[in-house]
Amino acid sequence: MMRTLIRAALVVVSTAALAASQPSKYDRTTEKAYSGTIKAVASYPTADGAVGVHLDLRTADGMVSVHVAPALYIGQQNFWFFAEDQIEVIGSRVTTEWNTPVWAKAIMKGSTVLSLRNDDGTAKWAGAAEGTDGCGVAHQPLPRATEY
Repeated sequence: MMRTLIRAALVVVSTAALAASQPSKYDRTTEKAYSGTIKAVASYPTADGAVGVHLDLRTADGMVSVHVAPALYIGQQNFWFFAEDQIEVIGSRVTTEWNTPVWAKAIMKGSTVLSLRNDDGTAKWAGAAEGTDGCGVAHQPLPRATEY
């Protein structure tokens, strides 16, 4: 009896560990448009020099954390962000180990569009690595006020 209980507990623990190790994926079926004003632009560097870009977006429904892309990719597309920019984001909420941010698929500022993901939701930047949390860079988790 005790062995069965221990085996069952090990199966549950190993299943949970495996699920936690699986990377989150962009889900096209949950895409939504978010319009608002950028309140903050945050960059998260790693030891190798890569930088992931996140935005705090104030919408009519409150603050939203938007995970964009590697800074290098954004610059290669001749795009940039500043606080107080008015933007529209097409993206999907993705539950990660730490929070549920919006992973951006496209961002429109004025009449210019920054395309970040292909139609199937895969990232457009080199290597198409999602990184730790969809911004394309594997940085340490950094809790922020807008992330929930």
